Amino acid sequence: MKMTFPHLGPAYLAAALALKELGIPVVVPPANTGKTLEKGKSVSPEEMCLPFKFMAGNLIEAYDMGAQCVIMPATMGPCRLGEYGELLKQVLDQAGYAMEWILLDTPKAIGIKEWLRRLGTAGRESNATVLKAARVLTGSVQLMLSLDRLEAKIKEQAGYARHPGDCVKMLRSLRKELEASENLRAAGRTMAKYRRAVKMLPVNSRRRPVKILVTGEIYTSIEASANQNLEEQLMLMGCSVKRPVNISWWMAHTIRPSLPVPGRQRKRVYLPYSIGGYAKETVKEIRDSEEDGIIKIMPAGCMPEIVAKAVSNLIQEKEGKKILHLVFDEMQAAAGYETRIEAFVDMLERRRRVFLGN
Repeated sequence: MKMTFPHLGPAYLAAALALKELGIPVVVPPANTGKTLEKGKSVSPEEMCLPFKFMAGNLIEAYDMGAQCVIMPATMGPCRLGEYGELLKQVLDQAGYAMEWILLDTPKAIGIKEWLRRLGTAGRESNATVLKAARVLTGSVQLMLSLDRLEAKIKEQAGYARHPGDCVKMLRSLRKELEASENLRAAGRTMAKYRRAVKMLPVNSRRRPVKILVTGEIYTSIEASANQNLEEQLMLMGCSVKRPVNISWWMAHTIRPSLPVPGRQRKRVYLPYSIGGYAKETVKEIRDSEEDGIIKIMPAGCMPEIVAKAVSNLIQEKEGKKILHLVFDEMQAAAGYETRIEAFVDMLERRRRVFLGN
């Protein structure tokens, strides 16, 4: 039975390699395009947000390529993302794209016994021993953590590189080579190669780049096709980019709530309660930011991030943070976003020259 999953940034690289090593047939959907979005829109309720429509399009394309089973992490709400798995299954079944579904809700939500049962269902096509399966899963998680760290380093380095375009090319080349890897060991060699390459990048140590924090709704932050390749645009402008929200971040925030956290936690003044999604974490990132500017992004209609937007405006008013809000929808018109981003970065550069004497 061929297994598939929707895209979420570079997660497909580690997931596909893990399934291959376990001997489970896998169908990786094509990268997100306008065609993917159109297919997703054709089956999605009109009021659903951009991430849902992209995911639906991914699974339709995978189905057309022979996929028979969907494996997908889930969080069980309270945001609509927590209901995506069930709703995706319903709309795709009704449209004639019937597949088996394995939803990996968090162990805290469904219990470790049920979680292991579902994981076992996903691995029923594999002849691997339990020991090998554990080793492969551990290796794939380690690959994902390492990839997130390496990509973060490259994005930060773009602000200091003599030729920022080199960093963009490096990111694209890294993912392309990982896609071509036959197994986790080969992927590890690729990672080591690019870690060395980052250290060799020509830099201008005298540069004082504009530093930008990118934060907001998790899918729109991680999936470049959903944010008009925002980070690449910033890198090409010579900005040093930081995006804490990545797959590693998601894993930590999914697992950590079920574990005791020692020590006192800093009081969250602006949004002390969870309202769904990761709005509370978005507000924390904005409040704690020391970057020159913040770009907060979200898909149209994302209820938790609409609240986070209102709270972040209060932070901007009280603490002087410079925040650009970008809302992405299915129109996919790049020019308007590019103009706003360029104007924002130009404002940050002028502000620093005038007020900080740089």
